[in-house]
Amino acid sequence: MRRIFGLCAATAMMVSLSLVSQACADAPFAPPAPLLDPLTAKPGPHAVVQTFRLDGVRGTLEKTTFADVQKRFGGQVTRQGEAGNALSWLCYDLPGQHLRVWLTSDEIHGHRLIGGVTIGPAASPANSPQCPVIAGNASADVDGIAVGQATTAVRARLGAPGLEKEGWTAYVHTVAQSGGFTEQDSLVFKAEGGHIGYLQASRLTSN
Repeated sequence: MRRIFGLCAATAMMVSLSLVSQACADAPFAPPAPLLDPLTAKPGPHAVVQTFRLDGVRGTLEKTTFADVQKRFGGQVTRQGEAGNALSWLCYDLPGQHLRVWLTSDEIHGHRLIGGVTIGPAASPANSPQCPVIAGNASADVDGIAVGQATTAVRARLGAPGLEKEGWTAYVHTVAQSGGFTEQDSLVFKAEGGHIGYLQASRLTSN
């Protein structure tokens, strides 16, 4: 999302991507912060992300709730920070894909509606009730964009990114809605060998 939380995120700002999952092995398994702020990217003409998929569950950002996902996979909602700086999340390990997935919500989303998705590498499961395992060959994506996908495929779909820096790429789309509301969705990913190695997507409607 747009804020940096806890030791995990702070550590991610200082180490290479390959060490992010190790840094995040410390409770409470906070989602790492990307090294590129999507708000600094030039807005593009097309919507970036609206939906996500976690194995058999398909959801819509700002509509699907933590409870909707917990009905299928269980898990504990963890919260960190105070007031407007607080962030809540569900964490799941996908050992079949060597991935960890975070579904996040903040004060604007009532710590209930899922407004963001982070998917990153995890060498081994956390073996914690705060980040349970989804067994088998479970996978995850945001609007069909997934870790391991060729970055050229993303560019072909979304066009030129709003910002590229040191291997990081950001897309952002902003549109005015009725009643003075603004809808913004963003995607940030890290390229590794021409493929996505880490991604974070978010959607926010505000006035």
